[in-house]
Amino acid sequence: MLSVAGHHVTSGPVRALVLLLLALGALRPGAARAVQLDELDLAPRWRLRALRIEGNEHVEAKTLRDAMVTKPRPWFALWRKFPEFDPVAFGVDLERIKRVYQNHGYFEARILHDLVLPEDGHALTAVIWVEEGLPVRVAKVDVDFRGAELPPEELAQVLATLPIKEGVVFTQQVYDAGLANLRGYYRQNGFARVAVTKESQVDLTEHLASVSYRIDSGPPTVFGKVGISGNKSVSEDVVRREIAFETGERFRQDRLDETRDQLAALNLFSAIRLDEEENTDPEVDYHLRLTELPPREVRFGIGYDTEEQVRGLASWRHYNFLGGARQLGFAARASFISRTLLADFLQPHFPIHPMRSRLLFAETQDDEDAYTLLRTRVSPRLEWQPTRRFTAYVFHRSEFDSLADVSAAIKDIVPGIAPDNAFLSGLGLGFDWIQTDDLFDPTRGFVLKTGVEPVGGIFGGDVSFVRLVGDLRGYHMLVGKLLGSVRLRLGTADPTSGDEEIPIYERFYAGGINSVRGYGRWRVGPLASELAPARRRERRAQGLRVPKFLKDVDDEPVGGRTLVETSIELRHPITDSISGVVFFDGGQVSLASYDFLFDDLQYGTGVGARVRTPIGPLGLDLGFPLDPPPSDPIWQVHLSLGAAF
Repeated sequence: MLSVAGHHVTSGPVRALVLLLLALGALRPGAARAVQLDELDLAPRWRLRALRIEGNEHVEAKTLRDAMVTKPRPWFALWRKFPEFDPVAFGVDLERIKRVYQNHGYFEARILHDLVLPEDGHALTAVIWVEEGLPVRVAKVDVDFRGAELPPEELAQVLATLPIKEGVVFTQQVYDAGLANLRGYYRQNGFARVAVTKESQVDLTEHLASVSYRIDSGPPTVFGKVGISGNKSVSEDVVRREIAFETGERFRQDRLDETRDQLAALNLFSAIRLDEEENTDPEVDYHLRLTELPPREVRFGIGYDTEEQVRGLASWRHYNFLGGARQLGFAARASFISRTLLADFLQPHFPIHPMRSRLLFAETQDDEDAYTLLRTRVSPRLEWQPTRRFTAYVFHRSEFDSLADVSAAIKDIVPGIAPDNAFLSGLGLGFDWIQTDDLFDPTRGFVLKTGVEPVGGIFGGDVSFVRLVGDLRGYHMLVGKLLGSVRLRLGTADPTSGDEEIPIYERFYAGGINSVRGYGRWRVGPLASELAPARRRERRAQGLRVPKFLKDVDDEPVGGRTLVETSIELRHPITDSISGVVFFDGGQVSLASYDFLFDDLQYGTGVGARVRTPIGPLGLDLGFPLDPPPSDPIWQVHLSLGAAF
């Protein structure tokens, strides 16, 4: 270990650099100096300017910081004073870091430190140096099965899926995961009374560990009675219909998980506990302990993005309207592009238990570059959720649309695109299938959403067409912490019952912040200015006069009947709260139905960042279009702050 003026630095390149910096700092009078914790003068009231962790290669700095009581001032809170530095707490933190390393398999890690004192004032910098050493690896794993005898194929499957294996680093996580895996397998297969114990022996000389598990299966079990307490305004019938098992049914752990999820989905409880009666009885009784939430909720939200500008939300919702866990809600959403007033009613478990019914009413105004639309919609909807990850739905929409501000050029270029006032009536059905590890920040799995909606025809109304949409997203960890994600969205619409065209507000558009980045909003696909020359030639060929509005046409988006969008994105963490992004997007819109132009996509690429902030997620992308329209910029900044509403 090297030491300069009481400053202990680690060996290797990092320590050499610090040594050089300290030496250079010593050339000037009054340079900052570093001391050890036991050398710190306790008379001043020290504050913590910064906390640095060096030398940690196999344990994230965030993991180490989370284990510490000593915390620096958040980077964004520049108005706050530096927090007080507690030497006793810092000493305990050094021991905590050592235990963290032991839990990660580094039993001989050395944790050193320096307290860098300022030239003026009493705001010090704490530097923690880590010498990780060699990890302990698993040399042998033994599993002793007792009780119910498993068939050979099941026994082989249990051992094959055990997360702790020979050669892996012996961490507390994989050690505990082995026990949880064995216990979970038995509980999922009818053995609620299973007992699993674990034992390990660590040889620090060889850096090897021997691990053993012992399983006593206990008797086969079934679900017993469930007692309920803590529900005051919510009736017991409402609670019991969310219980996913029956008395006498074979025990399965996922039935308990499903029960918790269904109760949580009611938004009526802040705490849900299913306490298991611990005995050897093959009938497993439970006590469900609940803590209620207020049934009414008021929410306000604000966000920003470079397309909609400032957006806001205000909502009120009653989660137990007239009892029975019925829901009634009202919401107002507004941005510079769209304003919506929304009311909805939800009836759970109707018409049958695994289904729920909704009735929605919406009044919307959209101000797009190519049109202004006032829309009034009423939509009853049935949802069927046989599993937690799959939802199928069917709905009917009845709406009155009032269209304005469509240019004469667009009306002439695409006849039938702009009905002034129209009544739409249609049926829609589809499903959402979510197979990701996390609903909000997935790192593996996929999401598939599809839908088909016939409008008009036998359902009546002034416009007839059929619309199909599919959206597939996939996530996978590629190398280390590098996350890869892909997206493919397809859509098509086809006029029916003799109609000529799809209304402009029902067409597909591409380009922008949530589409093909690098392009402006709806700047991918047909533009009026690009279609006008062909229309002028057509009129001349027919011997018709070319009107003035076709001679100087704005480049407004016209949309199309068929959409292709695709995206590849790579994301890697830079710090605990910041991730870097590289993306490559593509998309195209066709004027024809069922015309998927995979060979004529417009591409955009760029880099970006994702930041977790106290007021919501921040997304920043710098995109470059590879085939921009002639008058468009050669780059776009896409910025969003806050969750989408």
